[in-house]
Amino acid sequence: MRLIGLWVLLLVLFVAFYGFFRQPGTPLPDLSGWIPVFLVVVLAVVVGAIVGKRNQKGWQLNAEGNTLLSRGRIAAALEKFETARPLLKKEGQGVIPFNVGVCHLHLWHLDAAERDFTTAQDTQELPAQVRTHIPVRLALISALKGALGVAEERLAGARAQDAEDPLIVLVNGVIACRREDWAQARALLEGPATHVLGGPMRGLRDALLSWSVERLTGERRYVDPVTVFGEASTDKLRESWPALVHFLLERARQAA
Repeated sequence: MRLIGLWVLLLVLFVAFYGFFRQPGTPLPDLSGWIPVFLVVVLAVVVGAIVGKRNQKGWQLNAEGNTLLSRGRIAAALEKFETARPLLKKEGQGVIPFNVGVCHLHLWHLDAAERDFTTAQDTQELPAQVRTHIPVRLALISALKGALGVAEERLAGARAQDAEDPLIVLVNGVIACRREDWAQARALLEGPATHVLGGPMRGLRDALLSWSVERLTGERRYVDPVTVFGEASTDKLRESWPALVHFLLERARQAA
């Protein structure tokens, strides 16, 4: 709006300047030909201002969502990202679906998470530093669903992107538990690589490690289901892996 005001001010100053210094009897310049140009410029500036404001609001919501996500308020973060999605077009086509996918994954909405991660991965504008985090999360989703062949294929792509990602170890641990290779699962999940995980991913790691130890030695280690599910219900993960959910709820019931 300041730019529009500047254009109007320049036009008024031009007419005033010309009128003040023109020779007596000289007519004022015919500006009718410039009116359409001026209107087009004004329209372009207005549209640009509206789009810019939408983008600014979208990125603000995205930043707020990231802050909430870092604090473990996943449902609130998801709401922020979903509100930002229609406000950000080309610039946010990849980043917003990735952030939405992270929220869905932490809520164990595996189908929704896979859909959004795939959308983000197919977006050319997605920054490279974000793209590297997608294959391992898609591999985790496949492993949680029990599609172990697909998980291993995706895991190979994840290693090519970032071989040091601790989620790679977690995915291997999930695959080992799915195959009931409890010794392998324990060896993977007890390693230091998974100690940096936080939130529901750390809860999943702890749950799988406790499950593996119990199956190997009979020792029962209590894991609070809240560390796994947080704000999520148990229903979604139960659809994909009922044995794990049963283990968690049974141990919580016995502890209570």
